[in-house]
Amino acid sequence: MNRSSQRPSRTESARSSLGTSQLGTGLAVAGALVVFSSLWRFSLHVLEYPYLPLNILAWVLLLAASTVTILVVRSNGFILGDLAFAVLVVMLVFVVAVDLVAVWGLSPLGIHPTAAIGVGGVLLGIVSIRPIRDVIVVTTALALTLIVSSILNTSPDPLVVGSDILLCALAVMPPLIGTAIVGSYRRMVMMALDRVLIQSTVDAPAYGVSMLESAELAAIDLEIERLFDDISSGREPLPLGSARADRAGALATELRRHLIAGRSHTWLHHAISESDFLSVSVELRDPDSLAGLLSQRQRDGLLSALWLLMYGEQRTKREAIVTLGPAVQETSAHRNGLRFPIQIEAKGMRRVDVEPATWQHLSRAGRYVDSTTPSALMVVIECTADNPIDH
Repeated sequence: MNRSSQRPSRTESARSSLGTSQLGTGLAVAGALVVFSSLWRFSLHVLEYPYLPLNILAWVLLLAASTVTILVVRSNGFILGDLAFAVLVVMLVFVVAVDLVAVWGLSPLGIHPTAAIGVGGVLLGIVSIRPIRDVIVVTTALALTLIVSSILNTSPDPLVVGSDILLCALAVMPPLIGTAIVGSYRRMVMMALDRVLIQSTVDAPAYGVSMLESAELAAIDLEIERLFDDISSGREPLPLGSARADRAGALATELRRHLIAGRSHTWLHHAISESDFLSVSVELRDPDSLAGLLSQRQRDGLLSALWLLMYGEQRTKREAIVTLGPAVQETSAHRNGLRFPIQIEAKGMRRVDVEPATWQHLSRAGRYVDSTTPSALMVVIECTADNPIDH
């Protein structure tokens, strides 16, 4: 069911900057405040550093790295590429190394690193223009370096230990909090875009190829048309050569595969398989392609209910198995159609975990009953639909 390997993946640069430009401005300002607070603390004790040239060198490197990064980001449309990020990380490593060497063994005297703490502010400033994992990895390395340095320069004085912990938190916590905020925001935006994308399947034909398959089918059709044109114009002599014949056979096979899939794959299959979120958590079992018989109101209700079940407020991973059928003939004085159940087995859920709006959407698909087992929430919807034979 999961077709993520066949789906063109979104680029990391697009994911890393999606909708976060305004949010990134605030984080950049906050990062600048962290840097300037460290610089202010350095200026207050500048005469107390025994290796002052090294401390000054660390600050020059930090400010130079920050300035160059700002210029590169602005010139590249607010995108920090891999090469620029790697150069920035190398410069920040030199900053931390030089600053820690300059104050090594001086922690008991109340002399602490400052430029190394300011590195945390730089990392906070780039949270919105880099993948979250990159910032977390670098921040974790910074935290481990500061912790090891503090342990090796430890002092029995509680005030010294408290100062080391405070400075380490000042360097590490802002970028980590920033990654949590930006990560949640990006996920929210990606989910909204994905929801809009699959919502189009509600109005799509009941059976047929998906949007991605349509693009593949168009490419196959174009190649076949060019082959026929070459044959009709005499550019490709008959009989075809072995290579061209093999390619023509492959095109025919691909075309048949798409045509057969178009007869069995329903709108619900495409909605789940083309969703970045539903494709990894929902398994569809619809051997008789009954989802294609649902009305637009039933489609919208079922798809909205699935979405809320999988991505409401949750603490554990959720998975669902959606089973349609079997169908039975419904014969009455007022209606001659089909009746079939839709069973949703939502693993890792309880009834109290379901958002109230979910039940309203389920009722649009049909009458339903729900029950709870120790490991899953079971919902069975009784659906009625027109018999396609009558049309």
